[in-house]
Amino acid sequence: MKGTIKDLLKISGVYGYSIARGNTIQVKLPSKHRFADAKQRIQHLYESLMEESNKPGNIIEIYLEDIVLTIFLSGSTMLMVISNGLTNLALLRMTGKLVLATLVKEKHK
Repeated sequence: MKGTIKDLLKISGVYGYSIARGNTIQVKLPSKHRFADAKQRIQHLYESLMEESNKPGNIIEIYLEDIVLTIFLSGSTMLMVISNGLTNLALLRMTGKLVLATLVKEKHK
C-alpha cells in the first residue's frame, strides 16, 4: 500500500473524499450522493478547522445518521473521507494518514 487515493477508495464502504488546500476544494463523490453538492459546506468546515484556536487534533470523526465523516488534518491540507458506518475505521484511519502524508509530500515538491 503506497497511500494513494485509489487505496483509500478500495476500502469497503468508502463513498468518496474531499481534499481542501487554501481556496481549492476537490470533491469526488457519486453524483447521486447527498454530499455531492456540499462544496460550500466543506469549505466552511475547512476554514473553521484551519483556525489555530479551533484545531481539535489530527483526525476528527463525525458520526451522522448513516455515514461517518473522517477528517485528516496536516498543516493547511484537509482530507475528508465519507464512508458508511460499517467501514473498517481502523483501516480507514491508517490509509487516510498515508494518503495525507503523500499529499503533503507532493505539495512540497
